[in-house]
Amino acid sequence: MNEEQFRQQLQDQGYGNVRVVDFEPNRDGDMHAHDFSAMVMVTQGELTLTYEDGLVTYGPGDWCEVAAGTRHAERSGPDGATALAGTK
Repeated sequence: MNEEQFRQQLQDQGYGNVRVVDFEPNRDGDMHAHDFSAMVMVTQGELTLTYEDGLVTYGPGDWCEVAAGTRHAERSGPDGATALAGTK
Protein backbone atom coordinates (compact mmCIF):
# COMPACT_ATOMS: atom_id res chain seq x y z
CA MET A 1 0.00 0.00 0.00
CA ASN A 2 1.30 3.48 -0.73
CA GLU A 3 0.95 6.54 1.48
CA GLU A 4 -1.94 8.05 -0.50
CA GLN A 5 -3.95 4.81 -0.29
CA PHE A 6 -3.21 4.55 3.42
CA ARG A 7 -4.34 8.12 4.08
CA GLN A 8 -7.59 7.34 2.27
CA GLN A 9 -8.04 4.18 4.36
CA LEU A 10 -7.50 6.19 7.54
CA GLN A 11 -10.16 8.66 6.47
CA ASP A 12 -12.59 5.93 5.37
CA GLN A 13 -12.28 4.17 8.73
CA GLY A 14 -12.67 7.33 10.83
CA TYR A 15 -9.08 7.78 11.96
CA GLY A 16 -7.90 11.33 12.65
CA ASN A 17 -4.88 13.07 14.15
CA VAL A 18 -2.78 11.72 11.26
CA ARG A 19 0.92 12.32 11.84
CA VAL A 20 4.42 11.10 11.03
CA VAL A 21 6.15 9.22 13.85
CA ASP A 22 9.93 8.75 13.88
CA PHE A 23 11.55 5.96 15.88
CA GLU A 24 15.25 6.26 16.66
CA PRO A 25 17.48 3.28 15.74
CA ASN A 26 17.25 0.22 17.98
CA ARG A 27 14.50 1.74 20.13
CA ASP A 28 13.10 -0.94 22.43
CA GLY A 29 9.98 0.33 24.16
CA ASP A 30 8.17 -1.07 27.18
CA MET A 31 4.85 -2.93 27.03
CA HIS A 32 1.95 -0.49 27.26
CA ALA A 33 -1.61 0.12 26.06
CA HIS A 34 -3.46 3.18 24.79
CA ASP A 35 -7.03 4.33 25.40
CA PHE A 36 -7.36 4.89 21.63
CA SER A 37 -7.08 2.69 18.56
CA ALA A 38 -4.23 3.34 16.13
CA MET A 39 -3.64 2.47 12.50
CA VAL A 40 0.02 2.62 11.49
CA MET A 41 1.89 2.20 8.21
CA VAL A 42 5.68 1.95 8.11
CA THR A 43 7.12 4.26 5.44
CA GLN A 44 10.84 3.74 6.15
CA GLY A 45 12.92 1.27 8.11
CA GLU A 46 11.66 -1.63 10.18
CA LEU A 47 9.26 -1.66 13.12
CA THR A 48 8.43 -4.68 15.26
CA LEU A 49 5.36 -4.71 17.45
CA THR A 50 5.49 -7.16 20.33
CA TYR A 51 2.15 -8.33 21.67
CA GLU A 52 1.44 -10.60 24.63
CA ASP A 53 1.02 -13.54 22.23
CA GLY A 54 3.92 -12.87 19.83
CA LEU A 55 5.48 -10.30 17.56
CA VAL A 56 5.13 -8.99 14.02
CA THR A 57 7.76 -7.09 12.03
CA TYR A 58 6.67 -4.46 9.50
CA GLY A 59 8.62 -2.85 6.67
CA PRO A 60 7.83 -0.07 4.21
CA GLY A 61 4.26 -0.33 2.93
CA ASP A 62 3.16 -2.72 5.70
CA TRP A 63 0.44 -1.54 8.04
CA CYS A 64 -1.48 -2.66 11.10
CA GLU A 65 -4.30 -1.67 13.37
CA VAL A 66 -3.86 -1.76 17.15
CA ALA A 67 -7.14 -1.70 19.05
CA ALA A 68 -7.54 0.42 22.17
CA GLY A 69 -6.41 -1.45 25.26
CA THR A 70 -4.08 -3.83 23.38
CA ARG A 71 -0.80 -4.28 25.25
CA HIS A 72 2.17 -3.90 22.93
CA ALA A 73 5.72 -2.59 22.63
CA GLU A 74 7.46 -0.97 19.66
CA ARG A 75 10.99 -1.91 18.63
CA SER A 76 12.73 -0.25 15.69
CA GLY A 77 15.43 -1.73 13.50
CA PRO A 78 19.08 -0.67 13.28
CA ASP A 79 18.20 2.20 10.90
CA GLY A 80 15.23 3.34 12.94
CA ALA A 81 11.75 3.62 11.45
CA THR A 82 9.29 6.19 10.21
CA ALA A 83 5.56 5.55 10.26
CA LEU A 84 2.37 7.31 9.34
CA ALA A 85 -0.23 6.94 12.11
CA GLY A 86 -3.81 7.89 12.78
CA THR A 87 -5.89 7.44 15.93
CA LYS A 88 -9.53 7.20 16.96
